[in-house]
Amino acid sequence: MTDIDSFNFFNLVSEFSSKESLIQTGQEGYLQNKEALKQLKSQQVMWEDILKFSGAFSVGSVFVPFPLITLFGAGATAAALEFHLAVSRLAAVTEMLLGHFGERNITITPRVKTDEGIIDLLVKFPDRRIFAFMLKSKGTAFVKWREDRQHFFISNRKKGGKRITRDPELIKLSSKLNRMSLALKKEKNPLKGLSNTELNKITIKAIVLTGETKVDPNNDPALFVDFGRARVLRVQAESSIYVLNQDDDLINFLMPTEKT
Repeated sequence: MTDIDSFNFFNLVSEFSSKESLIQTGQEGYLQNKEALKQLKSQQVMWEDILKFSGAFSVGSVFVPFPLITLFGAGATAAALEFHLAVSRLAAVTEMLLGHFGERNITITPRVKTDEGIIDLLVKFPDRRIFAFMLKSKGTAFVKWREDRQHFFISNRKKGGKRITRDPELIKLSSKLNRMSLALKKEKNPLKGLSNTELNKITIKAIVLTGETKVDPNNDPALFVDFGRARVLRVQAESSIYVLNQDDDLINFLMPTEKT
């Protein structure tokens, strides 16, 4: 349990509510694999304690009661909730990948900083395949890509939900992911590799949809491609970026293509 009596809620949220605060770094650089997961889970518990203390958290759900907004302000409350969910997503995906591939067969680095922003997860395999992931949830929703409009659209997955809206956040995220991936090479980031061969190797980019957010199965069939051992949505915007479901696709997406 966090010693919540010793800090001011607003000041704590202000201190930790930045993208920088989620970077997992140790004395020798970024934390990876089990060490990174341990720190992510520690941060997850910290945010849960904060939200329980403030009254904004209950088992199985996250909510914002009126007293909390009155005492601490809507901005601080929203930031606390956002960062609890962000850390929870990172921890869940990291744990899932380690559980499947094992410590020796994968290198997972959460929250990799570049001059263009922060990559949620950088994943590398012994065969030098490298992936840059951004994790995103849009609630109970389907995600659709319109090639003719070069834009993402969101529709509600609940029964009877037919409202379809443009989603500028996802198109900005795909553009940012491309810039961040290019920055890894430009900055000669050692996480990508030390040799010119490794630095020049293409970073495979994907937006991973988490929770109840899913790729709309009614996307244009021509947009679905086979990658690894999964069938996923490929978006051609500034560059080629994949969009996939965490639970349904991620493990198979990372598996090497079966040789025939």
